[in-house]
Amino acid sequence: MKKKLLYVGHAYHNKTKSTHFLLDMFAEIYEVIKFDFDPYCDSFEKFEELAGNVFDIVILFQIMPSLSYLKKYIKSDKFIFFPMYDGAPPLTDDIWYEYKDCNIINFSKTLHDECKRVGLSSYYIQYFPKPEPIENWGDEFSIFLWQRLEIISPNLLEKLLEPEKINMLYLHQVPDPSQKVIEPSESWNNKVKISKWFDTKEELKAQIAQASIYVAPRHLEGIGMSFLEAMAMGRCVIAPNNPTMNEYIKDGITGFLYDVTNPQKIELKNIRKIQHNTVKYIENGYKKWEKSKYQILDWLESDVNSNRNISKIEKYLTKYEIKKKQIKISITYLKKKITNTHKVYYLFGFMPIYKKRRK
Repeated sequence: MKKKLLYVGHAYHNKTKSTHFLLDMFAEIYEVIKFDFDPYCDSFEKFEELAGNVFDIVILFQIMPSLSYLKKYIKSDKFIFFPMYDGAPPLTDDIWYEYKDCNIINFSKTLHDECKRVGLSSYYIQYFPKPEPIENWGDEFSIFLWQRLEIISPNLLEKLLEPEKINMLYLHQVPDPSQKVIEPSESWNNKVKISKWFDTKEELKAQIAQASIYVAPRHLEGIGMSFLEAMAMGRCVIAPNNPTMNEYIKDGITGFLYDVTNPQKIELKNIRKIQHNTVKYIENGYKKWEKSKYQILDWLESDVNSNRNISKIEKYLTKYEIKKKQIKISITYLKKKITNTHKVYYLFGFMPIYKKRRK
């Protein structure tokens, strides 16, 4: 009989299918029970739906609830956390103390290093998509932008590039929740082709293939499926110099990097060479990924104590426990001072669900 694995994931991934590669791997050896959570509209009370269940392993992908709260409803000896760099709070945040008994699996080297610095049990693996057969290398001076965030818009492109030198801007206007579309200015001189949605992924890829250049749609990423899939199609990616983009892209070699807070002009040169470099890089990376990806299954079962540093955790992450003790002392003091005519309200059960890491 297979072990039971609870997978708690971001509901938005059902649309993008960006985590299916993990779910398929887990299903090979576990009975996977999938639980969707949407931090934009779900409250933490939704976890009450899991009440009374017992699981061999619980995986939290991007969603970071209070474990003490979650354990009120479900039982498990193993909790595994897959944080996303763009969604995880800084390591100074108290919530990390609750995750000291978890194995943490990172797709970002930057976040992995931060976790190890404070003593957490973190493992790192770099994901690579399967290379695509390339029939069309695209026009060297045409650009594809999926406008997901307001900060990365046609206005930003005007600071990075010279619109008069661009043949066509393929603008995919499908923003993330809470984001709005920024319309292109007259500087583009009718050189904009707008799309709102595609019925199939193949249609989207066909549009991307018209341009050699792909603009990464976000300023921070957890894995970065959108720009990685563009690289797998041999596109030259322009991206902010932030994780995880700068963990894959070498400026001027496999793409272009820029400072999103102070964008400067990019000289578009050697585009075809960069495209060929990118294809080779993705091909080599995919081979490594295929050989190493099953380490993840080993890490799910690994002993936390063998990979964490308790002394570092006590040094960096003890604020949470100290605050809990201070609250208990305060409550004890209040109980001694109040009379029967007073009421005491317990304001606990706080459970942050992080949407953004940093601005």
